[in-house]
Amino acid sequence: MPKRTYISKDEKVAPGFKVSKDRVTLLMCSNASGDYMVKPMLVYKSLNPRAMKNLNKSNLPVYWAANRKAWVTTELFKKWFLNCFVPSVENYLKQKNLDFKVLLILDNAPSHPQDLNHRNIKITFLPPNTTALLQPLDQGIIATFKTNYIRRSLQWILNKIDDESMDVKEAWKLFTILDCINLINSSIREIKPMTLNGCWRKIWPES
Repeated sequence: MPKRTYISKDEKVAPGFKVSKDRVTLLMCSNASGDYMVKPMLVYKSLNPRAMKNLNKSNLPVYWAANRKAWVTTELFKKWFLNCFVPSVENYLKQKNLDFKVLLILDNAPSHPQDLNHRNIKITFLPPNTTALLQPLDQGIIATFKTNYIRRSLQWILNKIDDESMDVKEAWKLFTILDCINLINSSIREIKPMTLNGCWRKIWPES
């Protein structure tokens, strides 16, 4: 997600001003060939926000999860691994007529449990302090996604301003977590297979 928080000038100087802590965490996973991305896990602070009332969360383009700080925890990662990663990768391999044998590469983030086990999946961890140098997501995938997301979110605001005659602050107030999810989905789908594949060259040049 973007590293900056955008606020209006009048809010910044308002009495008792406090920066909003509304945020999400997104966990992403891609294969080396670049033709498949597992449904990402999105962690939000609320399990049932108002914008998603009566919505079937299993149909979302993200694996929905929540905790108070919107962080990926070990327990949430395990649920994503078992309920999302495993079945989706198995289905992908069946479509490709490939054996269900997978290598999952993880960094040493505290939320990545060391005791994950699956008979068809080998899990290996990057050496300490090498994530920024080797991890494919850090070699351009995350940066490309952020660029797409920022552009699409700003375009969303411009469309609101043009179509509904409102200012930026009023438009942002209408932006919901569901809008965020839709923009995340569009931004991920915009990433090209060659971009995904190219980001593996430092850890696996032959790919």
